[in-house]
Amino acid sequence: MICVAQIGRRRCLAVSLVSAAALTAYAHHHLTRIVHEPSRLVAIDALAFCWLAFTLIAAHTHRDIRLTAGQARRLDDRRVTVVVPVFNEDPKTFRALLESVARQSRLPQRLHVVDNGSTDSDCRVVFDDWVRTAPARLEVRYDATGRVGKRRAQAVAFDADPEADIFCTVDSDTVLDPHAIREGIAPFSRADITSVAGLLLGLNHAQNLLTRLVDLSYVMSFLNGRSSTSRLGSVVVNCGGLAFYRADVVRKYQHAYVTQTVWGRPVSSGDDRMLTGYSLLEGRTVIQERSVAYTLLPDNLSHLTRQRLRWWRSFFWGGGWLIRTCPLSKPGWWLVLWQFAGFVLNSYAFPVVLIVHLSEAGRFALPFLGYVALLSYLRSMRYFTLRRPDQTRLQQLMIFAMAPFSTLLNLYVCTVLQYAGLATVLKTGWSTRQTVEVSLGAVPEVGARTVPGAEVRT
Repeated sequence: MICVAQIGRRRCLAVSLVSAAALTAYAHHHLTRIVHEPSRLVAIDALAFCWLAFTLIAAHTHRDIRLTAGQARRLDDRRVTVVVPVFNEDPKTFRALLESVARQSRLPQRLHVVDNGSTDSDCRVVFDDWVRTAPARLEVRYDATGRVGKRRAQAVAFDADPEADIFCTVDSDTVLDPHAIREGIAPFSRADITSVAGLLLGLNHAQNLLTRLVDLSYVMSFLNGRSSTSRLGSVVVNCGGLAFYRADVVRKYQHAYVTQTVWGRPVSSGDDRMLTGYSLLEGRTVIQERSVAYTLLPDNLSHLTRQRLRWWRSFFWGGGWLIRTCPLSKPGWWLVLWQFAGFVLNSYAFPVVLIVHLSEAGRFALPFLGYVALLSYLRSMRYFTLRRPDQTRLQQLMIFAMAPFSTLLNLYVCTVLQYAGLATVLKTGWSTRQTVEVSLGAVPEVGARTVPGAEVRT
């Protein structure tokens, strides 16, 4: 059963205390090394510690925006349009998505599905069948565009609803929590917020060992990465699975969005990065952790590799665009600069650690491996603040216990593939599936109650 994920206050406090103690010990370790073992590598290590400390402290102090009754009523008057581009999607997953939209505690005004050149009509058949039971208050539309790319497919939906106040972009392999939209639009009660990232969890997280490892690192990229930068109002990239944007910002940059080129080549990927970047130019970009969706994770190494290569390519050209475009007064500019600097520093430190130190007759190997394992657990502590009704505490503990192995996988995903992404940065296409690659299997039930006062849906 897929249900509401909830952040537990007591768990959060306990995890914060443990993390604070670990960071204190870690800081003492670094100060000792700087005094007694000064070197360029220690300096890089110290910078990495400062970044880790910022990430963990800022993430642990993140608070979602909660609405007063008056603010909630005013937001109920906002027109929300859900935009779903579809391409060769698993019909069962697509059906689960449609059902999850229909079961929202705050129903959107419109759902617009745009088929971007699928090679079969399975999703259209599913949509036509679902429409017969869709809520009468929900406007629905399905368009087929041919193979025009995800950005132009989204633009069809943007153009079709000139009255929309908020666009909610959802990927076709994603199932929404019953309160995803209600929680996701809450930050727009503040006029300076232009974009909201939702929290994505693995829909198929228990499928195999790879999905478990990917789920842990994927979830932490939200609970650590985006939650920490959200404190600065500068989430630099949302995830296409669930994100919200002010419609006037989307319209302002829509032409640039669909006509963007990288070194003269049209771009069809990086849609989420660019929509977030445009929003960052106009205001603050945040995450709302209570706005939850469940997405299909790659279940084999080939699919994961192609997905992450695409992400890294957009990291380089998208980050370069933001550095050129964003004013220095925006924290997002400095965050991206630090990400690029981190890439350069890691390019020096990584071979030194692997080739020089680990080759010293194994003297450094065991302490280093223990050090990496402890860091893995420290970075993953916030995983315990997440309460998933489809996951027992024992299952959660078992996934947490695999944190060092998730870090090992990230050595490939976030280091090796980062260099490969840079080497192939001019490849601006989608580069993933031509047919359905990940399927749901059984259609999940969406919507048992875990938040007090929430409506039970089974």
